[in-house]
Amino acid sequence: MPGKPYAKEGEYDLRIWKNCMEQHLQDHNWYLEQPMDSLTVMSEDQLNLHGNYLHCEKPERIVLCVHGFRGDPSHDVAGVARYLHQHHCDLLFINQRASGQSEGNYITFGAKEKNDIKTWCRYLEAHNPKKLPVYLYGVSMGCTTILCASTLGITPLVHGLIADCGYSSIRSILEAQARGSFHLPPYPVLSLIELLCMWIAKFRFSDGDAQEAMKQNRIPILFIHGNDDHFVRTENTLRNYEACAAEKELLLVDGATHANSYNVNEQLYQAYLNRFFQKWDNEEIR
Repeated sequence: MPGKPYAKEGEYDLRIWKNCMEQHLQDHNWYLEQPMDSLTVMSEDQLNLHGNYLHCEKPERIVLCVHGFRGDPSHDVAGVARYLHQHHCDLLFINQRASGQSEGNYITFGAKEKNDIKTWCRYLEAHNPKKLPVYLYGVSMGCTTILCASTLGITPLVHGLIADCGYSSIRSILEAQARGSFHLPPYPVLSLIELLCMWIAKFRFSDGDAQEAMKQNRIPILFIHGNDDHFVRTENTLRNYEACAAEKELLLVDGATHANSYNVNEQLYQAYLNRFFQKWDNEEIR
């Protein structure tokens, strides 16, 4: 796919707010007004992770919502969540490690967060007496996190993944930022960064490789990406889609920048969600 110049740091955020500010603010306020149950689970490396659970009337499924890098649910997933809540979905909003009320000193771009998703899935399995189907919904880094978690034994509880604008690997996104935002050569910069990550935060880039995880994945996935995303470029999702060994669908939204596909074309986005749920709600995933 022909590439466009990378947006300078902050430009994509400006476009999102400029085009969709009013709706985004309404969704944000809606999120803050909801009566939610506060939850805490313990991660595999002994961190307290925080989440909020929102019940709906007559739930048909549960959607675990995962925000992006240095984000939070009220900004990153509130618009989609508002629609899902109105259409028979219980919602679990989590704070990823080192974000919001969750403990942790380092964000690891999905490398350790993927294990936290497994922990939350175990929680849902133990607190889901109606055995409702569960879906994982992730945006940006949250998307890559759920893709990396897909091979960690979270089935048959999870019936599907909704993967919005994730990167294909830690190395790919850092290489893109080195070139595009900082005008630095990937080598030796990335090698030095990885050494620091291994020394300080105890993870390797290969621990957050969604494209590799897709080769082993068996969970159905709805991939979504904006065609005008210059931050996490669309080819990241195309690589993940091509590598995915499971049932898969692809939605590319014209005119959408990073993490903005839902606001740009709500009706199309909703139609794909509804069709995905209808197809997989009653299917047992192995």
